[in-house]
Amino acid sequence: MLSQKLSELLDHEVKKKSMAAVLIPLFDEKCPKIVMIKRSKGLSRSAGHVAFPGGMIEDGESEVEAALREVEEELGINSDKVNVLGFLKPREVMEYRIRICPVVGMISSLNFTPDGNEVSDILVDELRRVLKSRRITDWGPNFECAGQLVWGASSRVLDDLYLRIVNKYGSVDDFFSQ
Repeated sequence: MLSQKLSELLDHEVKKKSMAAVLIPLFDEKCPKIVMIKRSKGLSRSAGHVAFPGGMIEDGESEVEAALREVEEELGINSDKVNVLGFLKPREVMEYRIRICPVVGMISSLNFTPDGNEVSDILVDELRRVLKSRRITDWGPNFECAGQLVWGASSRVLDDLYLRIVNKYGSVDDFFSQ
């Protein structure tokens, strides 16, 4: 049921060509979950940040192919275990001027084999709780996932999902109760 409701809210084609792609992994159960990562401190970009699994699009790849490749590399989730539902609005990682395409997908398991070079922690939290943690600050929307602050491009991706839900259903609670 979550898949169908989300699919109605998402874009079904990429609106702008992007340089990178991320997967917003969701797991549907009684209390649907969202998965984020804490990036390793030794990375050249966004080290230590809370983010979605993802990376640069390679030559000849689509946004979906890049997001699925990256989630397999970073979390060990095979692409055949991801049901892609659609897209959110592309966002820019301001400090690097990289446009990312958020791909929303349902995953079939919460069993991960993280790449320790890229991922220092896997954050799994209830989607409802993460969306309801929304706070607006001087630098934009912020969320919390598994006790970690989500800011920057990742928070703008979550804010797009939050606003789509609120615009259609009136509130996060109504989205999950209907």
